Amino acid sequence: SGFLFSRRFLTLWFVFFCNIAAGISIISFQSPLLQDLLRKADASLSPEALAAYGGTLIAASSIFNGLGRFFWGGVSDRIGRANAFRFMLITQILVFALLVFTKSPVLFSVLICYVLLCYGGGFGTMPSFVNTVFGTRLMPVLYGAVLTAWSAAGIAGPQIVAYIKDHSPERAGVYSFAAAAAILCAGFLASLTLSDRKATEE
Repeated sequence: SGFLFSRRFLTLWFVFFCNIAAGISIISFQSPLLQDLLRKADASLSPEALAAYGGTLIAASSIFNGLGRFFWGGVSDRIGRANAFRFMLITQILVFALLVFTKSPVLFSVLICYVLLCYGGGFGTMPSFVNTVFGTRLMPVLYGAVLTAWSAAGIAGPQIVAYIKDHSPERAGVYSFAAAAAILCAGFLASLTLSDRKATEE
């Protein structure tokens, strides 16, 4: 289909990529970051207690990941697919900006859970977005193609974080959050060109 290489499809792909890359970049190191904050807040905490808190955050954020698929899917039914993605992206930019500065383990945990809510939200909203724009007939092919953004983001996001951790280990958290915010900014700017209008062959 000519739609596969159309501007609208490629923009959808890029927006999906940015939303996933930001979320997946912090999934693997949310526990160590929380443990660092807890250690600074209370030096008496044992390694076992710190690991338990880190594991609890992973479990909680995973639940929010799942809930996000239902929550944002419902939101997109009310405000539109493009608007839902814009709201996810712009609010995550603010969240990552807060993560750069927060010293509170509780606030950190809440913000991480929100990022994972939006991470799941992308998967809850994108199928309907593709269907709304391109129609039911092209939905299987184009949604399958847009899922390659998940694969690409699954490589790019962790690689960016790994590079930062290797070259600036003492500031890895701050720089990783800033990088995620920059990725989300690019996605948000791209999302401004999207709409729920049905596509015509380009």
